[in-house]
Amino acid sequence: MRCRITTTTMWCLATAWFVAQHVLAQDTLIAPRVGAAPAIDGEPDDWQLSLFTADAYLALDGGNGNVNAGAIGDRDDYATTTYVAYDDDMLYVLVVATDDAIESGFGPDNNWENDCVELWIDGRDNDGVFPGEDDNVQVNVDVNGVPMVYRDAGGVKAALLPEVLGGSIETANGWIIETAIPLGIVPDTQLVAGGQIGFNISFVDSDDGVWNHLLWLGDQEVNTAQWGTLAFSSDTLAVDAAGKLATTWSELRR
Repeated sequence: MRCRITTTTMWCLATAWFVAQHVLAQDTLIAPRVGAAPAIDGEPDDWQLSLFTADAYLALDGGNGNVNAGAIGDRDDYATTTYVAYDDDMLYVLVVATDDAIESGFGPDNNWENDCVELWIDGRDNDGVFPGEDDNVQVNVDVNGVPMVYRDAGGVKAALLPEVLGGSIETANGWIIETAIPLGIVPDTQLVAGGQIGFNISFVDSDDGVWNHLLWLGDQEVNTAQWGTLAFSSDTLAVDAAGKLATTWSELRR
């Protein structure tokens, strides 16, 4: 994990939390299109965060999420805001977290023991069995920026796929994780406006050897019937003439 703490980042983190802190967890998340792919480096400057509507980001903590292992304290202990976007090839996810203790010491094969985000994808949105159907995929990205993919019909197989990208940074009060997932790794799945996939998000908050687990929806992360929906919007976040997204975190200060 790279550590970069700036006044702009600290200000913008505070702004994002102020806007998001009273938003309850919904069961459908909207993903807008992006006109230019963000760099997967953990830096949020090339996302148009101010243009994400309330149904297009998810603010989650122990108060509005489901804790199915360990314990999650107040927002100063652990809280996340997740943004999802897409283009013709990739699903992009950005997570901004408040975390009072960061665990990053485990390697790729055990990256689920580090602080991480876990993304659960049901490509056909048919509430199929996980594991057991080829369109059900789990992608874990830890605070080292390492993405591990779990998939395969009939059993869970972990792999580091070069086409799945991850990046991360440490902030003054937590971390930021970013990933790009080509949905070509999920059979029968297309990134098209008006389409949707089954989707869930969970987080590991590993503190002093205790594995704490927070889910967006449900109490069993492998139960696809408890997952929500990720819907692909036709709204496109435009870019300016320089090729950068038109509204950046630094502009949120104005």
